[in-house]
Amino acid sequence: MSEYKGRLTFAKGTFIEFVVAPNQDVDFGDILVVEGVNGDRFYIRTYDFKVKSRWSGLNNVGYLMSKLNEDGQVANQEELDFYLGGNHTVKIAMAEQLCYADADGRLYNPKTCPDFFCEVRSLSPDDTALLSEIKGDLEIGFLKSGRGVLELPVGIYGSKAITEHIGIFGTTGSGKSNLVKVLASSVMENGDYGMLIFDVHNEYYKDLSRHRRAAERLSVYNTTPHAGYVRRLTVNFTEVDPEDITACATFTEPQMDAIYKLSSVWQDQWMRYVLQYDVEDIIAELAGCTGQKFQSRTISKIKSICWNLKQELNIAEDGETVVGPMMQDLEQGKVVLVELKNISPVGEQALSTVLSKKLLQHYAGKPDNVRHQVKPVAIVLEEAHRFLGKKEHTSNNIFARLVSEARKFNLGLCVVDQQPRLLADKVLSQLNTLFILGLASKADRSKLEAMSRKDILQQRNEIKNLECGEMVVATNYMRFAAPVKVHKFEDFVSQYNVSAPVGFPAGNVQA
Repeated sequence: MSEYKGRLTFAKGTFIEFVVAPNQDVDFGDILVVEGVNGDRFYIRTYDFKVKSRWSGLNNVGYLMSKLNEDGQVANQEELDFYLGGNHTVKIAMAEQLCYADADGRLYNPKTCPDFFCEVRSLSPDDTALLSEIKGDLEIGFLKSGRGVLELPVGIYGSKAITEHIGIFGTTGSGKSNLVKVLASSVMENGDYGMLIFDVHNEYYKDLSRHRRAAERLSVYNTTPHAGYVRRLTVNFTEVDPEDITACATFTEPQMDAIYKLSSVWQDQWMRYVLQYDVEDIIAELAGCTGQKFQSRTISKIKSICWNLKQELNIAEDGETVVGPMMQDLEQGKVVLVELKNISPVGEQALSTVLSKKLLQHYAGKPDNVRHQVKPVAIVLEEAHRFLGKKEHTSNNIFARLVSEARKFNLGLCVVDQQPRLLADKVLSQLNTLFILGLASKADRSKLEAMSRKDILQQRNEIKNLECGEMVVATNYMRFAAPVKVHKFEDFVSQYNVSAPVGFPAGNVQA
């Protein structure tokens, strides 16, 4: 049931003021409804308050101040009560119009404003026009209104959001990992989308394995399998390109030149030959083929990086590769976890680059009539500034290409980071869906305000005071940025009466 909240006293454009009814609580961020005279419903959000009284004028305030003693205390309480008696004070709420629905239930962006003294009330289940738009098919939480949480599901439409890129931003402890788990759980329940998660801390399997569909829609890969349900992650020499190496370590210009020269001479076997031959033999081969002689320390650095990656990533000459099965898992609508905890930062970046590149090539290679029929896939990239920072983006690595090209191939990035200001502006501008959790830095909040597809300036106070598990969702197909209380993962999966299927042990994770 909705509650009466007050009466509208002023409206101009999308700006609205209303008197808060006595004994009613209205908070920052409350989403309310103004009942129009012709059956229209205007949806508004409060963002500020002021208090007015018949004594609010400067002369009147001065008169009341004269009733205080020199210490600012009330000299005669009975006399003061006489002047202040009666219902003379009102609380005025200031709000912005989000959208409105006509008498037939059709939703529109703000194009007019309600009439004077219309009733203001809270949301109710009858507001189906608004609620159907924000429900989505990948549920993430309940609609938050001020200090309260309404049991009205909020989610995103994967077909619209995934391929147009998602950003998840929040400081440590704000609930980013829980949100990714809830989103992945919704993907597993839905079955119409795939998700590739680079699990930096091996933290997702323990919880996701509790989902009732884990046995059929969750795949786990690790370079050093620790249980029977984990597949051994292996890569072939032919699958490693020069850009996979240059993306994971810092090289000088001569070293970069040598890597690409080696690739041009030995083609897809370049890495195998670098590890097979001595430094002097490699220098002689390059000099004979290209006429360019490199120093031994240049080749030694390349050889060292390649050797380390071979050991960490199980790179083999003709060994079994997981790239094919992994692509198949994603096409079938599975959540694929690539556990990276036991891999060095260099190996982690190289592996993320190799697999993302292969996924892009796999989807881009499909005929047009087939590509649009495959299930969209989201690539979840944690600590994304390492791959998409201002410096990294200019190198045009695979993730920079995914930001600009992936949508055409039914792929999308889901970047997760604590400091959005470290990401390149071009990357932020391409994220059409933002999940904004608690951000301590004003610079981070200002950056997202500038880049968001929805105007969130009036939600500054709300965003600044977000608690753990609370966020604002701003996406291009919603008519306004919605405040959401994210489901706690344990509670979210319990609604399905989840238990791990036989043969898929829940929570059996080793370090």
